[in-house]
Amino acid sequence: MRNQVLQEITERFLKQMKLQDNQAIAFVHRNRKHVHIHLYVNRINFQGQAYKNNFIGKRSQQAAEQVAKEMGLTTVREVQQQKLDKAKDMRMILKRIHEKVISEVRPKDFDQYIKAMEAYPVKVIPSINKLNQLQGFRFEFAGMNLKGSEVHRSMSMNKIAEQIGFNRNVVEKAKTENTMKLIGKTVSLSPNLVAKITTKIIKHTIKKSIDLGMGI
Repeated sequence: MRNQVLQEITERFLKQMKLQDNQAIAFVHRNRKHVHIHLYVNRINFQGQAYKNNFIGKRSQQAAEQVAKEMGLTTVREVQQQKLDKAKDMRMILKRIHEKVISEVRPKDFDQYIKAMEAYPVKVIPSINKLNQLQGFRFEFAGMNLKGSEVHRSMSMNKIAEQIGFNRNVVEKAKTENTMKLIGKTVSLSPNLVAKITTKIIKHTIKKSIDLGMGI
């Protein structure tokens, strides 16, 4: 941004704040991605009157936004909102990918789920603590790195476990040893996760029995 434009921004801001009659000095900082101005203003004006600084933070923000609007500049609030909107859209897309994998691929364990998600491409990263216990999953997608629950409540580790059709061997190992094979290594499972996995197979067994009974 040219110095002439930066000077105009500063002068307009001082006028919006009714500080044009106060001694002021501005410094331009270019040490970050966005150029910004540091402005220091004497509270006492040239007539010896003290500036009323009540609600100074809010008034400064409003003045800066007004100057940006007048000059066709993008405000910090607009940039933040754009980032929020983009993140919301990406979370929605990520949730749809997850639902597609669950309904079409029908993974039988976490390994199959992780591999299926990579095809979209979504990197699913297991969170394993120092006690070698599986705590959850993080998802890397489109520059974002989020916990499953941050994407959507249906994508927490326990919820994913409810949606996967674990085979009996995986369930028995989880139930008897509280462990599971994940990406080539054995990890410990929390009692809550074990309960989710075993409940899934119990429901499947009951449903199968009912279906067989109805067929007789």
